[in-house]
Amino acid sequence: MKKTDYRVKYPRKEKAYSFITENGAPFFSAVIGVTYPHPDYEIVDSVRNFSVLEFVLEGEGEVLLGEQWKTVQKGDTYILLQGEKHAYRANPKNPFKKIWINYDADYFPALAAAYGVKSGVYKADTLQYFQQLYELFKEEGQENIELVLADCVYQILKAIATAKNGAQNSFAQKIKNALDGCVYKKTDLEKIAQKLFSSKSNIIRIFKAAYGVTPYEYLLDMKISSAKLLLSNSQMAIKEIADRLCIFDEHYFSTLFLKRTGLRPKAYRQTYARK
Repeated sequence: MKKTDYRVKYPRKEKAYSFITENGAPFFSAVIGVTYPHPDYEIVDSVRNFSVLEFVLEGEGEVLLGEQWKTVQKGDTYILLQGEKHAYRANPKNPFKKIWINYDADYFPALAAAYGVKSGVYKADTLQYFQQLYELFKEEGQENIELVLADCVYQILKAIATAKNGAQNSFAQKIKNALDGCVYKKTDLEKIAQKLFSSKSNIIRIFKAAYGVTPYEYLLDMKISSAKLLLSNSQMAIKEIADRLCIFDEHYFSTLFLKRTGLRPKAYRQTYARK
């Protein structure tokens, strides 16, 4: 998409209400509306000076994130931050119906960044806030509408951040489960990433955020813990234990064990072996 691209197609299929603030409000202006299904609906804009928050009520569409189109469907919430490319369109075969907010506030991108929320598509419980604002905007003369609006937008952002963190924690648990199954296997993060349909860098980032250590450090700790049990509860030779843990260099195993426990494997066995 070129920087000069600009297309807007929504032939009489939207209903919207606008609000322009006066001095003292936390934002400049806002528009809230509903887009009704239309197969030709499309918005393409190189850069916009406001943020877009939308909830898909039914049907499907696509949102451009970076250079890729991502499908959105019923129940999805998506955000496109101000100062970025905005492009989204209906699925011609099953066009979406959506409720949306155009929010012009300088602070919003920084607030989103503080919550770890980027332009994207999210599964989050946000519909109640969109509906609350739409009903509020329909009634003229409401007092403190700007404060209610700012609060609802904040609640939408918080709901997305909560859902996003929950999803990351769930994914971190999947990474942990995969690592737990590798204590007696030779593996690497590339293989785990492939199994989880992710990238190595993403695996490291999410796991460290959840558990405070890298996957590599966690797996080494698990192997050393298993080595302690085998040293104190079995008669296996130290080389056998190293091989069992898929650490095929006995000298490296001994040095690693010393670094993490303060004792060589032989000294640990002499100290902690069950009599």
